[in-house]
Amino acid sequence: MALYPPTSELFDNWINNKPESKLELIDGQLVVGNSLIGSQLLLRQILQGRRAEAAIALAPTESWLQALAAGYGLTLPKLDSPLEILNLLEQQIVDVEFIAEDLQAGRAEKTWTHHRIQQQLSVDSFRLANQAGCESLGRDFVMRLGDDGFTPDLIFYKSQGLNQLFSYFLSGPAELVIEILMPGHEAADRSTKFEAYQAAGVPEYWLIEPESQQIEFYRLIEGRYQRHQPDSDGYYRPSSIPGLAFRADALWQEDEDYNPLEPKTFKIEQPVEGFQQVHAEEGPQWGSLLFIPNIQPSPMPIAFEEYISWCPRAKFEFIEGKPLIGSTPGTRNVLAMLLMTFGLESAVKLLPPQAWIEGLRQRLEWEQKDAERKTEWWQLAHQAAERLRTHFNLGRLGVIGDLTMPQPLNYWSDITLVHWENFDESWKAFDVLRDLDPDYRIDLLRFQPEWLTADQLWHIERHLVEL
Repeated sequence: MALYPPTSELFDNWINNKPESKLELIDGQLVVGNSLIGSQLLLRQILQGRRAEAAIALAPTESWLQALAAGYGLTLPKLDSPLEILNLLEQQIVDVEFIAEDLQAGRAEKTWTHHRIQQQLSVDSFRLANQAGCESLGRDFVMRLGDDGFTPDLIFYKSQGLNQLFSYFLSGPAELVIEILMPGHEAADRSTKFEAYQAAGVPEYWLIEPESQQIEFYRLIEGRYQRHQPDSDGYYRPSSIPGLAFRADALWQEDEDYNPLEPKTFKIEQPVEGFQQVHAEEGPQWGSLLFIPNIQPSPMPIAFEEYISWCPRAKFEFIEGKPLIGSTPGTRNVLAMLLMTFGLESAVKLLPPQAWIEGLRQRLEWEQKDAERKTEWWQLAHQAAERLRTHFNLGRLGVIGDLTMPQPLNYWSDITLVHWENFDESWKAFDVLRDLDPDYRIDLLRFQPEWLTADQLWHIERHLVEL
């Protein structure tokens, strides 16, 4: 039995069955595409594409051994040697039959209409929101309700008592929240989010159903959502944003005379004079916390500050046979939060047990050869520094990351160089370094504290090695 599907199969599954590109925090869990099934599916896709080693690097070997034994009903030998334990566990899994769970997160072929509507609403609202005395934000911007973080398809906010704008999230309920339903993902919008938005006091909640070409308008009255209809002229006027009107049927109508430079769905009936955009307050943001995920055999809750600091933009891609979520660090962070959401004992059931055995063997082999690997990596770091000085006349250069730390290199380790000088056409530096060794990833950072993550600053302050 093959431990991993071929790349062509992984690609087909990614295209046809990947969850909706939404990363939200609900009840301390990372929810992908509106459901925990979507979270489980994305976790399996990452594990299949990047292999077990990617996850194994994020938790101690002992934890994985315990999880493997518990997940597949094996007897964990009481031995001190991880390699001997692996050998005995491998003997036990001979009789284990692995059956992959059928995970369906939605119907990916129906997403085009969803994205078209989302784009239309985003463009229209961006043009007109200021005239209505508010601002609009689209996907990936988080609305914090309590300890949960939601990313609606579109929100309108005023930050005048009901909510407060921070750099990476809106704290409190927006004045208007719009969700566009997608086949296979409707339950969360109609139940989980409906109840959460109602309880938090979101004044207006709209549900748009592309397949049936219907829009449900819910208005909060005495703490409960009541459904409303457009006025007799076909426009719906939200109570929370006076002067804003929405043409309910415009999304479905084909208008040959439509001017793409003019809003199609919204209009302003009472412009607000002298509106000034809200200044975003400082707060938790990408990279503001050290990346220290609490990954255990059992599920562990994710704090809102951890979610904001670690969660990348929900850009789902498939490159060279591997899922990529935002970036390589973003993919690592999503994987870690998914492991926290489900726990290791559940995660091991997503791959055949032999895949974990081989991944753990790989880790032990890397640890045994760590000194040799680091020597090779240091040689590459010095070669990279020499090239940068030759091509760009750079002065101060240093190395940070796992290469300068006592712990062994792992799946996610890279060679990170830091420079202090600003130079023209700095983008060319990546071309200069790209062909140094295609098997290793060399990252290049300029020392600009305001743009660096807490991890990067911590390494620079404490573990930088000058070259």
